[in-house]
Amino acid sequence: MTAPADDEDLGALRVRVRALIEEWLARGRFTPQCDAWLRGHDPAFSEALAANGWIGMTWPPELGGGGRSNASRLVVTEELLRAGAPVAAHWIGDRQIGPAILRHGSAALRRAYLPRIARGEVTFCLGMSETESGSDLASVRTVAEPVEGGWRLRGSKIWTSHAHRSTHAYVLARTDSSGSKHEGLTEFIVDLAADGVEVRPIHDLRGDHHFNEVTFDGVFVPDDHVLGTPGDGWKQVTDQLAFERGGMERVLSTYPLLAATVAAAGRPTPEVAARIGETLARLATLRRLAWRIAVAMDAGEAPIRQAAMLKDLGTVFEGDVNELARAVLQVEPDPSAPGQAGLLAQGVLAAPGFTIRGGSTEVLRTIIARAATEPGRPDDPSGLRSVADDVLDGHGGDPPGEPAVPPPIWSTVTELGWPGVGTPEEDGGSGGELGDLAVLVEACGRHTVAVPLAETAWARILLAKAGRPLTEDIATVALPHGEVPTLDGGSLSGTVPRVPWGCAARRLVVPARDATGAVVLVAVAAEAPGVVREPGTNLAGEPRDLVRFEGVPVGGADVAGPVPDLHDLAATGALLRAAAIVGALETAVARTIAHITVREQFGRPLIAFQAVGGILARMDSHLTLARTAVEAAVAASREGTDVDRAGAAFVIAGMAATEVARGAHQLHGAIGVTREHPLHLATRRLWSWRDELGGDRHWARLLGERLAPLGPDGVWNWVTQDLDGADHGTP
Repeated sequence: MTAPADDEDLGALRVRVRALIEEWLARGRFTPQCDAWLRGHDPAFSEALAANGWIGMTWPPELGGGGRSNASRLVVTEELLRAGAPVAAHWIGDRQIGPAILRHGSAALRRAYLPRIARGEVTFCLGMSETESGSDLASVRTVAEPVEGGWRLRGSKIWTSHAHRSTHAYVLARTDSSGSKHEGLTEFIVDLAADGVEVRPIHDLRGDHHFNEVTFDGVFVPDDHVLGTPGDGWKQVTDQLAFERGGMERVLSTYPLLAATVAAAGRPTPEVAARIGETLARLATLRRLAWRIAVAMDAGEAPIRQAAMLKDLGTVFEGDVNELARAVLQVEPDPSAPGQAGLLAQGVLAAPGFTIRGGSTEVLRTIIARAATEPGRPDDPSGLRSVADDVLDGHGGDPPGEPAVPPPIWSTVTELGWPGVGTPEEDGGSGGELGDLAVLVEACGRHTVAVPLAETAWARILLAKAGRPLTEDIATVALPHGEVPTLDGGSLSGTVPRVPWGCAARRLVVPARDATGAVVLVAVAAEAPGVVREPGTNLAGEPRDLVRFEGVPVGGADVAGPVPDLHDLAATGALLRAAAIVGALETAVARTIAHITVREQFGRPLIAFQAVGGILARMDSHLTLARTAVEAAVAASREGTDVDRAGAAFVIAGMAATEVARGAHQLHGAIGVTREHPLHLATRRLWSWRDELGGDRHWARLLGERLAPLGPDGVWNWVTQDLDGADHGTP
């Protein structure tokens, strides 16, 4: 996932945008507010952005644009949004109408409007929604009749933000009623100064006037102001919605409130830290999803499904920020107050519109569910996913009854060298990166194959980093989550419960505290005197064993360290467990799709019911978000496992495990709660894995404790920092 190159480094661009914002703030030209992209209308600020070339950035220079990438535009827009800057005057024209004119407008229309939008001279509002249509955008009653030289427009549009301030409107109207409701629709550019246009104000919950009802009473629209081909408007508008739904304004409407909350939290309590950590993990992952959408747009794609997911998940996130702020700030919302109380009031009063504007939640989830049932699979550029699928197919099922004996497929896995992937060949491993290992571990989760791959590979990675000999047999990491074993006088003592494959391992890698108080790594042979192992299982029946070290003799060659802390050791394990969760999520979603597309109720397949589609869409969106978080952690691991990114991946994957397992069982009904149906092979693993390695709440708390003290600027830098080798623009 690499962004197109620009003449200006994205980091330098971010610095320039911040400098303009800081200048305006210092001069008191605007006050940060929530939902500023819709409510903060300041033509002078938009003109200042235009003077810097930050409107129409992606359009061709010969049409007044900057000829830059959507990634560059993302850098600019997210900086404006996080500052709560007043960008509403140009937002619709820049985000949506300009690209629509560029794609579907005539050469004359492009020359007439794009340079003027880029200069901030022409501003647009959206004429889509109608009073009787609700969320059904296709049930358009506004009509346009052909007349000499153009069209006569009659009808009305509602919820039209800033129509009273805009120079022009984009209008979707019906030009042919002979076909289905999705046929015969046409897009128009309408001059709001034309005869027959009437604008009626509507005030929202905050008392703000940005909404309007716009009536068109025989308004003449010239032929050359039609976008594309008459009658093709529905396809054009659905492509256009990727621009409307795929930006960070669907995530950052309440960011000024989140920044105030982080600032107030300082060094938070464990409970507050967990809530902040979860919030920041979600924000960083949603931002990465927005980055992927921007890159797809640069490739000429219209990522409708991904944009719908971002909008759905993002607007839920925006509302949840309000609840986090209520819990942390403990102030009463006051619309007339500055600071925290005022921002909270703004967020609370704006929130009801978050999940409605730009497509209601139900509409978005219908789009997502429909796409989920279409054939397709994740990208596999290296071919490693396909190889893993070929090897593991048909070998899944319940774990072996004997905890010390892995299933026969383990012999194949070891012969292929998978446990050594991620460890350099010069250190005795198979080579490859941690990301390659994550693909293999994910495949084990996808095929519900119970083998100690992640555990053995993790142990080998730790041993190689410590310069210690690798094991050729099964190994595992006995990671304590309570009292740490002690190493005193060459004797190891302590108890570690819930060790994965503890009874099967031939070698145990154990963090221990030495006589100086430092944490060191100890490599112990499983058959060493004083090692006592008691078998146990997790919810999925996988071995999770208790291991006691009763004065185990340890030689100096078996000790390495000291290590920074347990979290650095655990980060690789957390990333691999998150990858396994993604695999099991994929299987749970796939089995659910297979079930609801053939199972019928009341004479229709289950997928035909909107409620079913809504649950499936939420499952698929959480799967996508978890995969995105793991990809971010893998990308950050190229210089060594990043504790914060690995923690964020575990948090997002753990949340997805809860959502997907719940939805899968709801949609499977009674058959899903039996051992006869294979769904349990995935969901019992999801329920188990989300609580291992401390659990998702542990990693959320750790993330909050590490990031919140950085303050709003430090947190934002972490959210936007380089994740995949391309410069994401952090200065």
